[in-house]
Amino acid sequence: MSFTKSCHFSIYWSLVLLIFVFQLTMTKGDVAYDKHFDFYVLSMSYQPQFCYLHRREGFVGCENPMDFWRGSLTLHGLWPERKDGSWPSTCSNEKFDPEVVEDIGSDKFHTYWPNVKASESSPSRFGFWEHEWTKHGTCSGLNQEEYFKKTLSHFLKTPSIIRERYGGSVTKTELIDAYGGDVVLICQSGRYLSEVRTCVGKQEDGTPTKHIDCIPEVEDDDNCDDVILITKFYSDKEENIDEYGQITMTK
Repeated sequence: MSFTKSCHFSIYWSLVLLIFVFQLTMTKGDVAYDKHFDFYVLSMSYQPQFCYLHRREGFVGCENPMDFWRGSLTLHGLWPERKDGSWPSTCSNEKFDPEVVEDIGSDKFHTYWPNVKASESSPSRFGFWEHEWTKHGTCSGLNQEEYFKKTLSHFLKTPSIIRERYGGSVTKTELIDAYGGDVVLICQSGRYLSEVRTCVGKQEDGTPTKHIDCIPEVEDDDNCDDVILITKFYSDKEENIDEYGQITMTK
């Protein structure tokens, strides 16, 4: 083989190898060069379970939780998703602007989209929302104010059965029926309620619209057993909570 042909051969296979390695490193959630998406996944978190998992860290919101969180899941995020089950991620380098939180209302964020890791006055409280904007919001096609306002407006109301069974259990069928059907239930170890997800449509400009049926790839994340345990905040003493999940005395 001539020297020229040998060089061409080496270059060709080097390019093939480079493309192969590149494809291997691009997981389905990291196709950042492709910003298109088809709908949103709305994720709601159950804070008592999150706090239990991090009980040794003593997060301020877990030590002194809002009573609202005992009976209501809170926002985790609104995530762009594609029909094939993949999703775009970190689609621009636009920096998060904390002023957006202040302009919309920090009290709204603390209640409905809380960062239990930090106090309301701590500068670190913005870290959670910064993460959601950077990873998901930058792919929405919306500016920061629009993204956060629209996410807050799509807050999924928690059925009363959560507060009624606080510290107890509920059947999977009961919980799905209480939500009106078509929700995806995520449980820690298959038993402890951790998250509830649903799907939201979108307009061409990325504006989220109404609730839609989730695709099988999203529904496949449902991992809860037939009986689901509703964890209470580890900071709640037994005598402080009545059968309806209400505080009966000061700790």
